[in-house]
Parts: sequence; structure tokens; C-alpha cells
Amino acid sequence: MSVRNVQGASIEELVQEYEQAAVAYGQALSSANHRAANRAHDRIAGAYRELRSRAAAAQLLPLLRSENENVRSIAAAHALEFAPEQGELVLQELATRPGRIRTRAEYALKAWREGTLKFP
Repeated sequence: MSVRNVQGASIEELVQEYEQAAVAYGQALSSANHRAANRAHDRIAGAYRELRSRAAAAQLLPLLRSENENVRSIAAAHALEFAPEQGELVLQELATRPGRIRTRAEYALKAWREGTLKFP
């Protein structure tokens, strides 16, 4: 979704774009496709910035219950900005899992607790 399309998108379309990009990000990381991961990350950040600019970031909270761990972890990390208790709970749960998801959850929690986590 281009910047122009993001700005004209509905809240529901932005949440859908965010979720689809989070899935694509996880797939790209799993296949070590860094270019695709960077493109997906840019899509996630663009959708998140637009939701935040509309005071609608909380519309991402249902994604904390997604079956996809990548969607949950990315939404939880962003939720630390507007719903920290909910985001922290999800990240703590993901930090108990094996693999990359654990590392990402641990780093997000560490940066947030140290006050160095930056949001797009």
C-alpha cells in the first residue's frame, strides 16, 4: 500500500494491511529474504503511523490474539506505546517460546523497559 493509499484507507483496511505485512515479514525472515523483510517492515510502519495519526492504534489490539506469532509479536511491541500492560503480557508469553520469536520478544521487552524502544 503506497503512502497515498494509506492516507485514504479506512481503519479496517489499515489494520488488514498491518496484519498482512506482519505475516509477510515473518515469512521473509524465515526464508532469510532481507529485502522482502524490509519492504514488509515499511508496510507495517506506514500502517501503524497512519493508525496512530488517527488516534486509532488501539484497533490493533485484536491482533494480540492472532494465531500467527509474528502478527502477535509485532502488534504487542507496538501496543507497548498505547496499551503497555496488554503488550507486555503477550511479549512475555512469546519470550517463553523457542526460536526467533523468543529473541524478538525479549529484545522488545528489554528495550521498552530501558526506555530505548522507538516507535515508527
